[in-house]
Amino acid sequence: MNTAKQFRLYCIIAVVVLGLVALACVATVVIRRFRPRHEGEVMVKSHASIWVRVLQVIAAVLAVVLAVVLNVETGQYKASINNVFQNIQKSNASVTTNAKDWTGLVHDIGEQGMVLMRNENGTLPLKAKKVNLLGYYAYNPMYSPLGSSHVQSSDAVSIEDSLESSGIQVNQALKKASVYPAPKPPKKVIGFVPATYSNAEVPIDKYQGEASFDKLQQYSDTSVVVLGRSGGEGNDLITYKSPDGHNYLQLSENEKNLLKEARAHSKKLIVVLNMSNAMETGFLNEFHVDACVWAGIPGPKGFGALGKIISGKVNPSGSLPDTWVYDNTSAPSYENYGIQAASNAPKSHYVDYVEGIYVGYKWYETAYAEKAVITSNKTGKTFDYGQHYDDIVAFPFGYGLSYTTFSQKIVDGLSNGVSLDPRGKLNVKVKVTNTGKRAGRNAVQLYMSAPYTDYDKTAGIEKSAVSLVGVAKSKILAAGESQTVTVPVSMQQIASWDSSHDNGDGTHGSYMFDKGQYVFSVRSDAHHPLDQVEAQMPETYFFSGKNKRDLDQKVAVNRFADVARGKYLSRNNGFANYTEAMKSVKSTVKTTAQEDNANDYPKSLDAKAHKMVKGKDYAKKGKLRLEDVAGLKYDDPKWNELLSQLTVPEMQSLVEDSLYRTPELPSIGKNYLTMDAEGPLGLSSMFSPDVTGISYPCVPLMAATFNPDLAAQFGSQMADQGHKCGVTGWFAPAMDNHRSPFSGRNGEYYSEDPMLSATMAGNVVRAASKKKMAVYIKHLALNDQESCRSQNLHTYANEQSIREIYLKPFETSVKVGHPLGVMTSMNFLGDVYVGSDSALQQDVLRGEWGFRGHSITDMDEAKLARGADAAMRAGTDSWLTFNKFNVSGDSDSDIYYLQRASHNILYTLANAERLPVTVLNWHLYVVIASVELAIIALALLCAVIVPMRRRAEKG
Repeated sequence: MNTAKQFRLYCIIAVVVLGLVALACVATVVIRRFRPRHEGEVMVKSHASIWVRVLQVIAAVLAVVLAVVLNVETGQYKASINNVFQNIQKSNASVTTNAKDWTGLVHDIGEQGMVLMRNENGTLPLKAKKVNLLGYYAYNPMYSPLGSSHVQSSDAVSIEDSLESSGIQVNQALKKASVYPAPKPPKKVIGFVPATYSNAEVPIDKYQGEASFDKLQQYSDTSVVVLGRSGGEGNDLITYKSPDGHNYLQLSENEKNLLKEARAHSKKLIVVLNMSNAMETGFLNEFHVDACVWAGIPGPKGFGALGKIISGKVNPSGSLPDTWVYDNTSAPSYENYGIQAASNAPKSHYVDYVEGIYVGYKWYETAYAEKAVITSNKTGKTFDYGQHYDDIVAFPFGYGLSYTTFSQKIVDGLSNGVSLDPRGKLNVKVKVTNTGKRAGRNAVQLYMSAPYTDYDKTAGIEKSAVSLVGVAKSKILAAGESQTVTVPVSMQQIASWDSSHDNGDGTHGSYMFDKGQYVFSVRSDAHHPLDQVEAQMPETYFFSGKNKRDLDQKVAVNRFADVARGKYLSRNNGFANYTEAMKSVKSTVKTTAQEDNANDYPKSLDAKAHKMVKGKDYAKKGKLRLEDVAGLKYDDPKWNELLSQLTVPEMQSLVEDSLYRTPELPSIGKNYLTMDAEGPLGLSSMFSPDVTGISYPCVPLMAATFNPDLAAQFGSQMADQGHKCGVTGWFAPAMDNHRSPFSGRNGEYYSEDPMLSATMAGNVVRAASKKKMAVYIKHLALNDQESCRSQNLHTYANEQSIREIYLKPFETSVKVGHPLGVMTSMNFLGDVYVGSDSALQQDVLRGEWGFRGHSITDMDEAKLARGADAAMRAGTDSWLTFNKFNVSGDSDSDIYYLQRASHNILYTLANAERLPVTVLNWHLYVVIASVELAIIALALLCAVIVPMRRRAEKG
């Protein structure tokens, strides 16, 4: 029995029980009314009988109140209740993959994504056949992040299972002695699972008796210690308060003590990191750890890869999607992150991206190139990047070891001295050779170093010392075998943004290339080059005026001037303005106009609407159906004909009734609902456990494969699982940035690097879209922290960083993947709520990039749907919200924008695999229950009135 039918059964039971109560109440009144009175019987008036009547009156009033509340609340939350009672129909959609394929991809992501970070003296592959498996998370691992990306783990492969299946025996003494709490049976969770942070590592005195370290050493001289960290939606890791003063990405005292004892009692000490966020790893040196594997958060089945890697059955080939450092406070973003309340607006918060483009390795590698010496304004610590890079960066972006060795050489597509075409495409061919003794894969990472010119310094254009421009992955190469791997690069997509350029038409800002030398290098990671080619850009080149980039629908110009404030970090003179930039952040917001009046908008927007005539421009009788416009271009005349058939209430329902669904529209033959689902790591529903597929590893682990083909397979499989579950719209993938290692949501975002994120996300979107899944890329834009995200978070950033860092994955996904949906974020861009930001939604998303489809908000936690009229004019089509709201449909302009929103939503539906969903009639049970409550109230009142009348008659 599915969930909807279970709830219907509960409703039937409830109304039956309530009906029996009502029947009992009525029977009691009737019996008392018509019971014959015995001769001489005296009506007794007592204090007890008076209290009985008082209680009866109170119960009657409560029954009436309950009936009223039942009707009011079911009306208020009608959309949510509809979702609970959705009856998913059997899908006839074409599915080309099966459960075996899905599980196989999970294993591939784990095997190609887990990163061998350290391997002293060939510790791994493990030679020992017995190990002591230590640490709370060894037996209670993190299988998925929390929040909307949470997945079920009822059929999980444990770390112990993984080791045992690879021929490594695990000491059972720790389990027998109950050193660690037994894993709790996973519950089938419906809805949102909020992120919470704690460190559950047990104190060292728990290791006693047969589980003492002396006894453990007798079993094996090899220890595997698992360290875990959670993460998820709703809270950032920075909110964690440690009792011993450590932040969440540092070791706790219990963990230090565990490593100390494990080191003292082991010849070989291996650490497994079960987390999405980049932890401070100085402890690897402090405790002389022999080997370390980053396992990410690999999903219920993904840990199967860990035992294979440790045992050597699989040669690791993962590369870190983030920079791991010894001190996370060294990142400039640390100075402007987390909970920052505005001093001039008690209900508002702010965050300033004053580091500009210098995020992740773009900061660390450029600071190294500039030999910068930086003192943090927040901590007072000084970091000398020129002299002590290796003391600051533990593991560069892209780092990953193997059990073999490789060489890489650029052999075609680029050569020294070649002249670059700013509008061209490169197909860089890299020869990868396995120079070691074991078979294995190797990631190809192609970087570019652009010239940093005097013009750049004057114009305020920033250039990272190195920037990733393309990735690929070799096949499994036998010892001595070579493969030539092609890395495609679109020059137009790696141009820099110049906010100062005068376009000669009254606008400023354009993409550009400086004249000069461009160094392309293949690297083992962002810091270590393997081979390079020096090419030349013959002239400075601007994509300006009519000279737009090929994939742009309109030329790009400055759109976000109002989002910037203060000073932004510049590499000029070795980041000489670091202190000035960090101190330029103000503890205020520029304006609270949006908060004060969310529904305010320029009245000039209403001038676009012509006179709307009922029966002609809307509510017109017609025969077109939604399926008649499937496959037609967005501007095909038939769309206007179809839209004119919609009534105003139907259009309002499309905008208002969008909580993971679309409503019925009888005027165009849509006599069914459709259903949407969450799921960056696999399908999940806020309302029904029936909507579920297989659970995949965390998104950073997928990014760590550096294999775009695996991302495409994931997109294809998610479409198939959606089709099987009756899902029309998929709210994923998420592609915001790892601006900080403390972000709670890093587990569902790809990387700190925009190009890696864009490459992987673009492949996911393209593959899922090809199978007619309505993909909703999210969260547009700059949703890079969870703290205060729904508390009027004013996010300030400059145009260059917005375009080059934060919008890049979205831009690529739209242009390459052609998604049918976008989910906007909860925060503000500058002082404008993203849902009401026409520069982002109309000028950039639809105007420059050419997006066609449905724009829906993220969950309306801040209740900004009160500004629905303004947001709809800015480009928002509907709202994801539990709260009832109304969008206006009175004026000509109201109807014009309702038609535009309806066009966008229906374009998405028309071109997706529409999977009908019905809703079981729960309204009937509300009516029956209301009638029963009314009968109970009436019976109770009669029980009071009847004896009083009889006494009066007697009296």
